[in-house]
Amino acid sequence: MSAAAPSVRPPRWRFILVGTLTPLVLAGLIGWTGIEHARSLAAQDEAASSFQRERSLLMLLSAVKDAETAQRGLLLTGDRAFLAPYAPARAQVERLLAEAGAGGRSLRPAIDAKFAELDETIALFDRGEADAVRREVASGRGKRIMDGLRDAVARAAVAERARSAERSTSFRLHRDDSHRLLEVIGALVSLILLAVMLALWRSQAARDAAAARHAAILASTTDTLVIVTTGGTIETINAAGHTLLGYDAAELKDRDLTTILPPRAGGADLRAQIGAGAARGVFPEQRARRRDGSEVSVDVAIGVMHGADGDRLVLSLRDASERLRAARAKDELISTVSHELRTPLTSVVGSLALLRAGTAGEWSPQAGRLVDIADNNARRLIRLVNDILDIDRIGSGQLTIARAPLDLRTITAQAALDGEGEARRRGVTLVDVAATAPVPVAGDAGRLLQVVTNLVSNAIHASPGGATVTLRTEQAAGRARVSVDDDGSGVPVNLRARLFDRFQSQRAAGGTGLGLAIAREIVRRLDGTIWFEDRIGGGTRFAFDLPLLAVAADAAEGAPLILHVDDDHELCEAMIVALEDVAATVCAVDPDEARAVLRAREPALVLLNLHVADGRGAALLPDLVDRNGQPVPLVLLSDVDAPPEATRRATAVLVKGRHDLAAVVATIRRLLRDREERR
Repeated sequence: MSAAAPSVRPPRWRFILVGTLTPLVLAGLIGWTGIEHARSLAAQDEAASSFQRERSLLMLLSAVKDAETAQRGLLLTGDRAFLAPYAPARAQVERLLAEAGAGGRSLRPAIDAKFAELDETIALFDRGEADAVRREVASGRGKRIMDGLRDAVARAAVAERARSAERSTSFRLHRDDSHRLLEVIGALVSLILLAVMLALWRSQAARDAAAARHAAILASTTDTLVIVTTGGTIETINAAGHTLLGYDAAELKDRDLTTILPPRAGGADLRAQIGAGAARGVFPEQRARRRDGSEVSVDVAIGVMHGADGDRLVLSLRDASERLRAARAKDELISTVSHELRTPLTSVVGSLALLRAGTAGEWSPQAGRLVDIADNNARRLIRLVNDILDIDRIGSGQLTIARAPLDLRTITAQAALDGEGEARRRGVTLVDVAATAPVPVAGDAGRLLQVVTNLVSNAIHASPGGATVTLRTEQAAGRARVSVDDDGSGVPVNLRARLFDRFQSQRAAGGTGLGLAIAREIVRRLDGTIWFEDRIGGGTRFAFDLPLLAVAADAAEGAPLILHVDDDHELCEAMIVALEDVAATVCAVDPDEARAVLRAREPALVLLNLHVADGRGAALLPDLVDRNGQPVPLVLLSDVDAPPEATRRATAVLVKGRHDLAAVVATIRRLLRDREERR
């Protein structure tokens, strides 16, 4: 039993995507905001610096004027006290030039020229050259230098004012962008929160819906369902549990499982197995204890339910009382059939055999005919009883099949001898065509004789008088094969799909419809395959094949073995012939037969059709390893291109129709040569 999870979880990738993208988006937005804020502050600082440089330029001109005023006071009065502000004014000019930046650097020549003119007139005054001072002042050079300096300061101030206005505008733009960015971030965060809330709401709604569905399932199912922790503590039980056991869910909550499934005396403790984590699957015929202390036989199916808070076990308890009563009734019927019918019928057949042998004297033809009729019907009843007993053994898993080396020709020879009398009575010729060489298999002689006898009997009854039934034993496609050909009307179309099912085949007069079902089970137990096919010209061929014994598959002493897995019998026979000088080739029509060969011998190479047995060829790939766990060389030969996972495992990949038989044989021969060279 497999239990579903208690809630429906949203796809994990959504949470991973949201959980990854949300911090990344927020981090990107925060980073962008920081950059924009830094740019805005930089623009603000630049605007303030530009204003400060403009102010320094204006103060620079004032300081030059102060120096010039000090120089003029000295020249007019001759009092050196007027020269006191000169040096401080000059120092202030130097400081303001540095603060003015590029504008100050552009004024440096004019400033130097002005102070050179001032220094020169002061020096003339100090040397007492009054006439030279008057001539210098009267020349107007100082005034011209000062006028040029005023113009330069004015231009620099205008340029700084323009830069200040530009920086102020940039600052306002960045500030506005930052505001808009914050609005966008707020909107995005709101959308993300809305999406998260919506996802949580949907998840909760899905959990609520799933819980409602599971509650409805628990309430409506007719089987008792018990939810148990892996430690064996009961969590809940459905309504059907009250009908079966008499308990309500509240009465069993948090109680141990042994309350309803007590340990079995002398048997396995299901509670202990659950505690050890071993209980998975179906446990038939357990004894469950009801609320009133009585017990009921139940079949317990256990599945695992995975949840966010840990695993739970789901126990399905089904009342097995009716099934056990029916099983007991069937067993009683089988016992009656076996002991009350087969034993007297055996005596009847023995008595009739004595009568036919003339022990009681001569019989008239009419009496002899009546004895034959009685003998035939008694034997038919014995076959019916045996078939019923065999079907019962198959259903209960008690059909025993021995495996011993035997020559299949001896089985078919005995079947031909046993069927000779029936063939004569129906006017049919029975021909036994046996192989010239032994056909060794590992099988059960009695069961194989049962299969062949059934096929021969069916063929005799399906053939008209004067027809021929051919029983053939041979080695075909690397396997042992038995075939029975009849000249009947063939298998009806409406029976072909289910011919080997129980109570379907009644080709033989008075048949039970069980013979072919039993034959198929016997052949399967011996790793074989049974089938039927229409014969060219009319009639039907029933055949089965079995694996040859490994010793019989060797073409020569020490020859390497090639396992060819394909249901194309003609191709298998062609490969056997084409490679008989270098290897022994054994064919298998499906993965099960191939595994039987692998258990017997280790092949040197495997030739595999992936589309064999309705596309089940790939199931054989994990088994293709040698005794050391190394991969066996593999050649893929299929009708279409092989999938990538198979080609990676293959040594060579060939496609039918694209690569002919010669190419396949050449590839195998090359791989075998490479194998020999490496050894």
